[in-house]
Amino acid sequence: MKKLGLGTQEFLNFKKENLIYVDKTEVIHKLIDEGRYYFLSRPRRFGKSLLVNTLEAIFEGNKELFEDTWIYDKWDFEDQYTVIKIPFASLDYEGLGVEKALNNFLDELELEYTFKNDKKSLKDRFKEIIKTIGKEKPVVILVDEYDKPIIDYLESKTLDKAYENRAVLKNFYSSIKDCDKYIKMLFITGVSKFSKVSFFSELNNLTDITLDENFSQIVGWTEQEIIDNYSEYLTATEKKLNVTRAKLLKTMKLWYDGYSWDSENFVYNPYSVLTLLQKKKFSNYWFNTGTPTFLTKQIRENKIDVKELEDSLERIEGSFDSYDLDNIDIYTLLFQAGYLTLKEKTVNPEDLEITYKISYPNKEVKDSFYDYLIHEFTNEPRSAFLTKTIELKKALENNDVDRFFLILKAIYSNIPHTIFLKENEYYYHTVIYIILKLMNAEIIDAEKQTNHGRIDAVIFTKQKIFIMEFKMSTVNAALKQIKEKKYYEPYLDDERDLFCIGVAFGEEERNIKEYKIQTIKELLDTNE
Repeated sequence: MKKLGLGTQEFLNFKKENLIYVDKTEVIHKLIDEGRYYFLSRPRRFGKSLLVNTLEAIFEGNKELFEDTWIYDKWDFEDQYTVIKIPFASLDYEGLGVEKALNNFLDELELEYTFKNDKKSLKDRFKEIIKTIGKEKPVVILVDEYDKPIIDYLESKTLDKAYENRAVLKNFYSSIKDCDKYIKMLFITGVSKFSKVSFFSELNNLTDITLDENFSQIVGWTEQEIIDNYSEYLTATEKKLNVTRAKLLKTMKLWYDGYSWDSENFVYNPYSVLTLLQKKKFSNYWFNTGTPTFLTKQIRENKIDVKELEDSLERIEGSFDSYDLDNIDIYTLLFQAGYLTLKEKTVNPEDLEITYKISYPNKEVKDSFYDYLIHEFTNEPRSAFLTKTIELKKALENNDVDRFFLILKAIYSNIPHTIFLKENEYYYHTVIYIILKLMNAEIIDAEKQTNHGRIDAVIFTKQKIFIMEFKMSTVNAALKQIKEKKYYEPYLDDERDLFCIGVAFGEEERNIKEYKIQTIKELLDTNE
C-alpha cells in the first residue's frame, strides 16, 4: 500500500518514496498550454508548493516521475527548459533581511551557471541572470509564496517591516518586466494579492487565475479524488471509528470540505484530510498550523460584526482582487487566507456585475475561528474557556438558569479593562454571541432570523426553550422587544416549556447588570 505522504511538497519524492499522488496533471497541462504568465492565490498548506514543484519537474523533462499520470504521454518531455525557482519559505529573510536573502539566492544562481554578474542592484542582477540564462532558450520562473515576507509582518507592531519588505520585493520583481522574450513561463503563488507590488502594476500580461473556474480545482481535492486515491485508508478509518463509508464521508464533508474559488466547485483541505487518515480521528488540523492572531485582533479593533462572517456576507467580485497595506480590507484577507470562501454567485442582469456570498467553508474553520476570537475578546486561555462552555451547557441542560448567568458574569468580570472597547454594546453582544456559538450548534440558535426581526439567541434543552434578548438599557426593554417582534411565535407548537429572558448589560459594571425570566403567559400579560 502506498504511503500518505503528509507534508510532502517535493514532487520527485512521490515516486521515490512510494507516496500517493492525486493527479492534477491534466489541469496543469491546460495551464501550460493556454498561457505564459500566471498568478494563483490560495491559503497556506493547500498544495501551492507541490504545484510549483510539479511544474518544475515537467519543464525539466523528468518524464519518469510522471508514469501513471495523465500527462505522461501528452507532453514532450524531451523539450526541456531551465527553471529558476524562488521558494520564499526557504529563504532566510527573517534572519538576514529580504534584500540580503535574495542577494544570497542570486549568488547561488550565478555560481550554478558559472558567470560573473557586475550588476549591483537586486533588480539589475536578476534581470541579467534571466537574460544570460534565457539567451539560447527561454527560462521558466516559478515564484512560490511571493508574499510571505509581507504576510509575516502584518501586525501593527511589525507593519513597518512589511512596508520595507514590500519595497524590496517591488524592486526585485520589476526586473521581469523587460525580459519577456527570455521567459517561457512565469508562475507566481501566494496567499494574498497586494497592490503596489510590481507583478500586478507593471506586468500587463499577468493572468490572475485565483477565481478562474477552469482552475478552481488545481489544488485541493474533490470527494471523488479522495475516494479514488485513498480508499484503503478510508476503510481503515471506518474500522477505527466504527462507522460506515457513507457516515465517514458525510462527516469529512462537514469538517473539511467547502472551499471554493468559483462558488460552483468545492474542494477539501488536503492537509486536514491526510491528517485525519493518518490519525483516524476528527480534529482542527489545518487551522492549528497557523494562528490568525492578526486577523482576530483586526476584527476586535475595527468592530467587525462577527455575525456577518456566518451570514453569507455579499461582496462584489472586484473586492477580492487585491488590497493595500495602507487600507487592509479584513474581509478580503479572511477570504484569501482561507477563513472565508465563496458560497454563491449572483450576476446583475442590468450591468452583469458579479456578486459573491462568502462565509466559513466548514466546521473546522468556523469552530476554530470562534475559539481564537473568544480569546481575543476575553483574554481567557482557549483551554480554560472550553471548560467554561461545558459548564454553561450543563447548567442549561439542568435548567439552572441562575448558574448559567453566574458563569457568564464570571467570564465578563475577568476581561481586562484594557481590551474593552468604547462602544460597549458591540463588545457585549460579540462576546455573548461567540460564547453561544462555541457551546454547541445543536443547543444554540444564535441570531435566529424570523419574519419580524432577528433574535439574539434561542437555546434548546430537552425540556425547555429559552429566547434571549440582550440590551444595554433594561431587562424590560429586552422583554418588550421579544413581545413586540413576536420572537416566540416559531416555537409555540413545540412541546417544551417556552421561556423569554431579558438581559441588561451595565456600562459602568462592564458586566451583566440583571436578567429577568418570563413564561409566555407572563410576557403576554404584561402591560409594558
